[in-house]
Amino acid sequence: MELMKEEDFSIWYHKVLEEAGILDMRYPIKGMLIYRRWGLFIIREMQRFLEKRLEDVGHEPCLFPVLISEEVLEKETDHIAGFEEQVFWVTHAGKNLLERKLALRPTSETPMYESFSLWIRSHTDLPLKVHQSVSVYRYETKHTRPLIRGREFLWNEGHAAHATARGAAENVEEIKGIYRELITDFLCIPALIDRRPEWDKFPGAVETYAFDTLMPDGKTLQIGTAHNLGQNFSRVFNIQFETADGGKEYAYQSSYGPSFGRLLAALIGIHGDAKGLVLPPLVAPVQVVIVPIIFKKTEGEVAQILEYVRKVKDRLSSMGLRVEIDASDKRPGDKYYFWEMKGVPLRMEVGPRDLAAGKVVYARRDTGEKKELLFDELSQVSGIFEDIAASLRRKAEEKMNACQFAVKGYPEFESALGKGFVSAGWCGGKACADKIEETASILSVMDEPGVCVVCGKPGKAIRAAKTY
Repeated sequence: MELMKEEDFSIWYHKVLEEAGILDMRYPIKGMLIYRRWGLFIIREMQRFLEKRLEDVGHEPCLFPVLISEEVLEKETDHIAGFEEQVFWVTHAGKNLLERKLALRPTSETPMYESFSLWIRSHTDLPLKVHQSVSVYRYETKHTRPLIRGREFLWNEGHAAHATARGAAENVEEIKGIYRELITDFLCIPALIDRRPEWDKFPGAVETYAFDTLMPDGKTLQIGTAHNLGQNFSRVFNIQFETADGGKEYAYQSSYGPSFGRLLAALIGIHGDAKGLVLPPLVAPVQVVIVPIIFKKTEGEVAQILEYVRKVKDRLSSMGLRVEIDASDKRPGDKYYFWEMKGVPLRMEVGPRDLAAGKVVYARRDTGEKKELLFDELSQVSGIFEDIAASLRRKAEEKMNACQFAVKGYPEFESALGKGFVSAGWCGGKACADKIEETASILSVMDEPGVCVVCGKPGKAIRAAKTY
């Protein structure tokens, strides 16, 4: 590999996707990808982690159809207006023109809430929380980028209905915590939570919160969102319940979802290096690769080393680790290159001396550090993995913290863009917002006071950045 991601992130990124077997980008429909073993495994690990956490707090798993009728999708006018340029429409069945066209799911608020109106009758039915892991389809009109901006992408979407506004707000806070566990604890990715400005909220939402992380080229990437929907959808879809005192009330709702593809893109971009992938141990398809080092290649030596290597593998596998032996005819250096490019967290080498001493030599992918470990000390691998994850998390957080800039004037603002997160001020006026967003996106409008970076008038603090 040997290409620095800071030199040309786009070239580095595409090279890693291809060489590491993450996906195949040659599918003959633009913006749609073939997920290969290495990429799909990581996504499935994310999915398993998230689904368990959601179900731990009461979400029911479900699976809704991919097609949505036009009349259902159009019920919430603000919502459909937000997606009208992106919806894929099915108009024919064979040669027959459909009476009403059908939409490929761009998101599932409208079909789910049609069902919520049937499922919810009483306050005892609340809260109702569901989730599904599915593909969604949006005709992305901007330049497509693998995993980052496509026309079919994998995500998990959760939806909830509550008896009170407080219940919906508390659910959003709970989801923020779960997403923080997934993003920062599990995947070792640092992220800021930004409350989107009014004009950039999810269509139909009262509030939208987004998880934004920083990619190596200085642009930010939105990797997850949580929306407080208030009663906007429940009034449209007539999601009413009988209160404890016999009255009628509309449900308060929330919806949320992380993009598995964008999470994978962030994982690759943030942790990777000139050699290729660097994977946190919990999501690595192969956590340990064992490379036999055989010099004389006499039949007896080969047999003894391979027997010991299998013994090491069995011991590690009994600990629940994913282990492979590379006993191919390739030279050791070629094997090292291959598995480093794939991001395997730990490589173990076993030669004649290691066999005689009852040990292995291991190399960490994240630091390149090499040490010895006795066979009876193999249980220490779990601790090594914890240290690798902590190191990846710390390095990524330090990098992101170093790329946060506070500016006052517009020339300084423009100079900082493309280098990370930029804190500034905005007066609240549309003309100044338009000026800022000529070159950046306003990620969040905060409650702290600020001085407008454009006109100099007092206003509120904002966070802005160049975004994907």
